[in-house]
Amino acid sequence: MSFFNSGTFWFIEGILCCLAATGFKYWMEDRGVKLTWWKWGLVTLWIAFTGFVLAFIGVSIGENEMQAAQMAALIFGLIAVIAAVIVWRLLHLKDKNTANSKT
Repeated sequence: MSFFNSGTFWFIEGILCCLAATGFKYWMEDRGVKLTWWKWGLVTLWIAFTGFVLAFIGVSIGENEMQAAQMAALIFGLIAVIAAVIVWRLLHLKDKNTANSKT
């Protein structure tokens, strides 16, 4: 378990995080979505919230608090799924200037 406290783990974690962000950027560009600063902010907030939900559930299970884990999965998980749908819809908003020029 000392590996997870080492600098090597966090180095690998940082590399994977950069690869995921770069892959997300290119994937959205392939879909024709321009990522602005506020869209990156929304995605970052959603990822942080979803990470909180997963960490809360994992810690609750580790502490043998099954009811807390189930309630968190139900309440926070539902909020995370609804937020994911809202963020996805907001990411695909088209700029009015570019939408009018295509018609």
